[in-house]
Amino acid sequence: MDFAPALQNIRASMDAHVIGHEPVKEALLLGLVAREHIYVLGEPGCAKTLLAEVAANAVNLSFYFNQLHRDTRINELIGDAVLERSPMPGGEGEVIRQGVAPGGVLTAEVALLDDISRAPGEALNVLLRLLNERKYQSQPIPLVTAIATTNPTDESYYNEPLDPANLDRFTLQLKTQGSIGMRKWDEARTIMDRYDGPPGSIASRHPVSSTLLKQAHRAALRVELPQRVRVAYREFLDTLVNKFGCDSSNSLLTDRTMLVKVPRMIKTLAFLEGRTEARVEDLRVLKYILTFRVPEHVYELLDEILQNIAEEPEAAELDQPGDEELDGQQQGDEGAQQGEAQEQSVPGEGEGDLVDELMEALEGEQGHSEEQKPLQLQAKAGNEPSSRYQHNAPQTVKNLEVLLGRINGRLERNTSESHVHPGGSPRSWKRMQTFDEFMDTDPVETAIWMDSLSPRLPRVYRREKKHVGGEMVIVRDVSQSMEGRYARWTSSVVTKLVELVRKKRMRIGYIEFNHVSRKYTHGGRFFTRDYDRIIDIASNVVCSGVTNYQFPMREALKEFRVRGTNNKHIVFLTDGEPTQGDWLVREERRMAKALDVAVHTLFIGTTECPEILDVISEETGGCQFIAIPDEHGGLYVAERLSKQRTDPSRRLQTPNVLELKSPPGTLSRRH
Repeated sequence: MDFAPALQNIRASMDAHVIGHEPVKEALLLGLVAREHIYVLGEPGCAKTLLAEVAANAVNLSFYFNQLHRDTRINELIGDAVLERSPMPGGEGEVIRQGVAPGGVLTAEVALLDDISRAPGEALNVLLRLLNERKYQSQPIPLVTAIATTNPTDESYYNEPLDPANLDRFTLQLKTQGSIGMRKWDEARTIMDRYDGPPGSIASRHPVSSTLLKQAHRAALRVELPQRVRVAYREFLDTLVNKFGCDSSNSLLTDRTMLVKVPRMIKTLAFLEGRTEARVEDLRVLKYILTFRVPEHVYELLDEILQNIAEEPEAAELDQPGDEELDGQQQGDEGAQQGEAQEQSVPGEGEGDLVDELMEALEGEQGHSEEQKPLQLQAKAGNEPSSRYQHNAPQTVKNLEVLLGRINGRLERNTSESHVHPGGSPRSWKRMQTFDEFMDTDPVETAIWMDSLSPRLPRVYRREKKHVGGEMVIVRDVSQSMEGRYARWTSSVVTKLVELVRKKRMRIGYIEFNHVSRKYTHGGRFFTRDYDRIIDIASNVVCSGVTNYQFPMREALKEFRVRGTNNKHIVFLTDGEPTQGDWLVREERRMAKALDVAVHTLFIGTTECPEILDVISEETGGCQFIAIPDEHGGLYVAERLSKQRTDPSRRLQTPNVLELKSPPGTLSRRH
């Protein structure tokens, strides 16, 4: 059967209403045929919702649309709540049960979830299982494809990104921009001409039937996945993991997606191009899958990685051990049902004057850096000489979680970690206080209360939203002593640390220093969640100048001075002692104590750790860590035993032995 004409109708419908956005159009068509969910992120007004609506109307499937928001409730997604009454055995009393009259996602074949990142956790938790298993309370639902759209998740849009568990439900993931944002002026002129008049209907004249779409899905599963393609895909995964360090701490490479979904999507792309056998070039479908699953700097190299694999000698077609795990995808896919149950988911009082005095003294101090510039001016630019920017491919960094764990332990002791918020998740119960809360009442208690009115109002959900819990500044030494492997090690540690912080959704600041300090700002703000940009800046391994601890400490403390958070942390990364300014940083230590800022020091390298780092962290309530190479060529982070704790009487004296916890499989190191 020739499916091309019918499927071209879907593409023609999208082309008739939206100019450009070819990747999104192809991904939508892939999702409909492969019966997979799609996630599209883009700025407002770039036609992402319109494209999704047009694609949904081009197929003759039941359609559901929901504009999600902070107050979206479960029943808006799954149907109205109903109460079922039945007499108890013996005729005395009755049983009241809560049920659902199916609606929304439960009855739709194509669901468009607009602004999904604005939905509260209560609603997203329900979607988690519906999207994965296509079941509700063990009952199958007809859902074929869910299309989710969202605006960017930076601070300007007040959006929270999807957590990894929810994001993984969307096999196809894309980021798009408008024609103006992409500087495509020909497209912009065409859009102006086409929409110079009343808007037209988006209903398709020749929608594709559900039967034909189901047959196309089965035909796509019958596409052959030859050995050459399986070997190339295995080599691609090996490159991501072993060359670029993609693991669970910085990437979302789940077995469900990478081993089950990706082979099917490779077949579907070949099918849409009219072939019955996949080719290595069909691996380009990964560009629609890995958008938010791997670090941004890795994703930018995706074309190059795929090109290198495609150009490898034909000898790679020979059978190699380990290929058999993908062989099973060739068989059994044909019988795959739309439900995939077989896949498993799953400052204090009295301190103000002191701080003011210290700040005035520091700002008036002679020699204050006049060369401080926004750090982004030092970052990579297309027309800069290569000597000013050298990209570092991050190395494996093990056990860094211990550092964030120690910081997080302090954050979790914050008594105001959660606060009552109407858009938060239900955490417990409370008594209804106003009738604005009526929709959150317990249905059974409400039914009983309405039958027999009393001053005791029914229970409602107590909704709470978690605070981020604190803020952190990463301070990185880029002086001449860091040149070479130390710079690469430090860059890798910062990259790993930012990826870990991303999961906590903490706002962070980033400062680099040598004899001057340079801080990164985003939209005029120092504390930001622009994690990808910070990682990009931190990947620069060019170092120069001498070392001055004062300037970066001062810059970080200035930022904390105007913040109202209770938990303030600095992670200070360096390989040696300062060579300029007050190397004891006396005033900065006093200011940190006055502002209640904990300074955690992370020593990079195999030489002796300067004792001043212990003094700084001990005085401010921070921790001491060290990053050293392990036997596998990566880095291992361990907590150091402070010299101040081992012998408090010896302040700023060089010890003979630096004690630390050694990484597994290595000898204790003496410096």
